[in-house]
Amino acid sequence: MKTSEIVLPKINMDLVLLLVLFLPLQISAQEQKQVKQEELVKMSLEELMNVKVTLASGLEESMVNAPATMIVITSEEIKQRGYTSLSDVIIDLPGFDISVPAGNWYLNAYQRGYRTPYTTRTLLMIDGKVNNHLWSHIADISHQYPILNIKRIEVLYGPASALYGANAFLGVINVITKDGSELNSGETSTNIGLLGGSFNTRGIEVFSQGNSGNVKYSITSRIYNSDGPDLSDRWGFLSNDLYSNRNIWGPLLDIENNGKKLGKYYSPSLGYSVTGNITYKNIKLGLNRWYLKEGCGTQYAADKGQNNDSWIKSSLQLYFEYEKHITDNVKTNTLLLYSNYTQGGDWAEAVQDWRPGMEDYSFISFTNWNSLNSSLLFKQNFEIDLNNNFKILSGFKYELKKLTKAYDVPGYWDAFSSSLPSTEPGPYGYGFGIGHSTDSTYTIPPIPSSQMPPTNLLYTDDYGGYIQGIFDLNNIRFNGGIRYDYNSIYGGTVNPRVSAIYKLTEKGAVKLIYGEAFQEPQPMQLWGGWNDRLANPDLKPEKARNLEAVVMYHTGPLLHGLSVFKAYYNNVIKEEAENAGKRDVFGLEYRLKFSFGNFIPNSSDISGYLYYTYTKAKSIISYNHLTGIWEDGKADVGDIAPHKVNFGVNIPIRDKFNIFLNGNYVSAKDLYLRNPLRAQNRKLDSYLIMNCNLAYTFNKFSIALKVLNLFDKEYFHSGIRNADSGDDFEQRSLGFNNSLLPQPGCSFILNLTLNF
Repeated sequence: MKTSEIVLPKINMDLVLLLVLFLPLQISAQEQKQVKQEELVKMSLEELMNVKVTLASGLEESMVNAPATMIVITSEEIKQRGYTSLSDVIIDLPGFDISVPAGNWYLNAYQRGYRTPYTTRTLLMIDGKVNNHLWSHIADISHQYPILNIKRIEVLYGPASALYGANAFLGVINVITKDGSELNSGETSTNIGLLGGSFNTRGIEVFSQGNSGNVKYSITSRIYNSDGPDLSDRWGFLSNDLYSNRNIWGPLLDIENNGKKLGKYYSPSLGYSVTGNITYKNIKLGLNRWYLKEGCGTQYAADKGQNNDSWIKSSLQLYFEYEKHITDNVKTNTLLLYSNYTQGGDWAEAVQDWRPGMEDYSFISFTNWNSLNSSLLFKQNFEIDLNNNFKILSGFKYELKKLTKAYDVPGYWDAFSSSLPSTEPGPYGYGFGIGHSTDSTYTIPPIPSSQMPPTNLLYTDDYGGYIQGIFDLNNIRFNGGIRYDYNSIYGGTVNPRVSAIYKLTEKGAVKLIYGEAFQEPQPMQLWGGWNDRLANPDLKPEKARNLEAVVMYHTGPLLHGLSVFKAYYNNVIKEEAENAGKRDVFGLEYRLKFSFGNFIPNSSDISGYLYYTYTKAKSIISYNHLTGIWEDGKADVGDIAPHKVNFGVNIPIRDKFNIFLNGNYVSAKDLYLRNPLRAQNRKLDSYLIMNCNLAYTFNKFSIALKVLNLFDKEYFHSGIRNADSGDDFEQRSLGFNNSLLPQPGCSFILNLTLNF
């Protein structure tokens, strides 16, 4: 039998395909001019220091003047390095510890040593609009975002709530897209990208932009599909013997999903998106829409969850922006943004039977999950130039959110249900959808309603306002700001940020920065509980305080950057939905970019980077694996490598051929406090992964071959959430989440790009 998916709003695939097919015909029918700068021009290191960024203060300023540690990834670097997804970019950044289950949450990124169940403490923005999920606060960093339309990616390190409010806790990633303003008046351009490779991976992306003077536009569509790697032989709790064990799974093995019956490792991924904007003079209208359907990858133990699920997430953002110069010295920006997020899918589960003599069997379920969330945001910002040395920036916002309280899961262990009574006991008294592996058949419960019942909805109000001053005094720039935010559930919070920047010469600067931030409790943790999953409506926001010193200096072919920081965190929210204790993190990040003459005649400079990260993360509580409770006692948090090195070198050959070689080294590290392997004093082994991208460009055509894990290294990432499966493969797993996550061996991606 086959399952039905939750009814979620989707883009019509026929329209996406029509766009993909129609745009090239439309463009080829017109007389095109070669775009003078389709990618950002290659910059010297001195120019790179003064590249304009907007993320640190909310206005255009050079990297030297930005009151934060920042990294900028240009469109030219994206092309050179062969990045085909946003996740590729994040993996190569300093200051992030990465775990990739390649499933329903493709990548977990822990910024600056703060280990969390998911990527929830870093804000992800698309053109300045927050794209974290409203309900879970997760930044879903997978393959859904387009690449061809990226102008640059700005990455900010450290708390930034003084400017951005809630959840700019550890840092901010802002993906800035092209909008037609890069072109001369009368020009248009179109890029078509095709990719294919290992694991039956294939994709297509079309990006078009134009500039007719007063009107500028940009539109991008992307479709990505992959079967994903088969890692069933790399970790005992992913074995097909467990996935297909009828004592564990019973009649669920007769269910077909994604074109295959359950009972075998299979974790496909489908993603598509449409992103666009149109600008008339100072008015911009925009759309950002994406959809993901992914399996569970390596996250769950095979005796607890089948990974051939269809976990679905979607995001829709519609916005109106208006920028106006009221006077020569006063500029305003108005934003009206509607956001809609869905999260859910189907889930096959086996819970070990706890009754004496029945331990080889399971209570089983195949249920459909749903959450529906939306918001309406109004923001008004002001930029006032009092004189050449003094600027004031201020703004306020109001946001109305409509949030799901608990997952809507008909028939599942006393969970909320919209389509059948939650009191329906089912065959064993635990819910309509809870069967047993000894049953001969299984009846799939109904899917959730397409509308969330009012009893499972909550409306919240968010208010916020800030003021920031920037003052230049000779070679010193002072930046100070403060922000107040109020939420109708958890109340108000104040967050300041102050900095002083001393410019040594035109080639360097020293920065001293203090900032605070707060992290909202996830609505998923506030109200989203059920049997065996805790919820706590009394959760308080987390608080971050960060003191940091930064040095930037350019000398000859080298551009150095050094950051040293100490961060303190209060009201840390554990995975059990409790505020529990404090953490502190000490870190050092060294960033080197280099560029020098090429030994190959008639070729551009050889360039590259070297990043080193040192991180030490401590918690004032530790986990007692004998008693199963948290206790007072300082300990390393775990899953945070003390030492990480990221490096890459780009070698052009006569400006047609390009070789990029990069590597990521992660030192041995303690595992997370909850991980059962931590109780055995086990560490995660160090590893070095090398990648290579070979690219050839000829006129309007380019082809690139990217090889990942070049030397076929066998390695693991840390398990996510509570990582509680253990590794005793002779018995059932201790918990749902695998303690270690095997990573793919050598694989490749072939990428073809046509430029019109």
